[in-house]
Amino acid sequence: MKFAVTHRATLLRIGKILAFTGAVLGTTKLTLEFGAITSASTAAFSFLMLVLLAAYFGDLLVAISTSLVATLCFDYFYLPPVGTLNISAFSDWISLATFLLASVIISRLTASAAEHATRAHVLTKTLAQLKEFGDWLLSMPDHQLTLSGISQEAARIFSLEYCAIHVYGEGKWRHFTGASADISSEIEIRRAQLQDHSTNLIELAEENLLGVRYLPINKGTKRLAVLAIKSQTLPADAMGAIATLIGIQMQKG
Repeated sequence: MKFAVTHRATLLRIGKILAFTGAVLGTTKLTLEFGAITSASTAAFSFLMLVLLAAYFGDLLVAISTSLVATLCFDYFYLPPVGTLNISAFSDWISLATFLLASVIISRLTASAAEHATRAHVLTKTLAQLKEFGDWLLSMPDHQLTLSGISQEAARIFSLEYCAIHVYGEGKWRHFTGASADISSEIEIRRAQLQDHSTNLIELAEENLLGVRYLPINKGTKRLAVLAIKSQTLPADAMGAIATLIGIQMQKG
């Protein structure tokens, strides 16, 4: 399952590289066709804009790939001798090196800015979700609050793919899930294996098995339960905060 996610991300990155490569080639064709009103400077500026867009909508690898293609096009079509990848004048080498360096710097800065903006958005959203979850826990009367209900509400608020609370008692693990009916069969099979296991659940389960993370719910040094979460977007610290909020509520009960 983790392989599938990685495979999709790789295909998406390749698709963006191909798309921006096509954009560079299309821009080159347009500037050559309108050579009477365009120049090498116009082409260089257009290429830099494409590199900036590649860094913003892709990542650093996409941007650097775009800048390399743009550099080759700039060399082949605009620097003499035109139509070759050879450069005759030293000043043209300076121009090419400057263009490549500027492209890489722009790529790095834009990619970093986009990454920080994404992280800030995720942090703001996660803080709002944690507040909503904490308010819900505090507002629910004790007689209406169940572990399955807590799992279900956590799954809803944080848009989790899977959420369950495992509690050990009377010689076996009890399982309280709030996930929908489309839980993957692999997770259900794994849960069945854990159900009657008498040792520590953390020792048995790998932390990232099938994309599921297991977090202890403690009261001091005593383990009350184990929270199982699957999410592609929720930060690890936020998962720990969810486990802490649930632990506080379980201690009250």
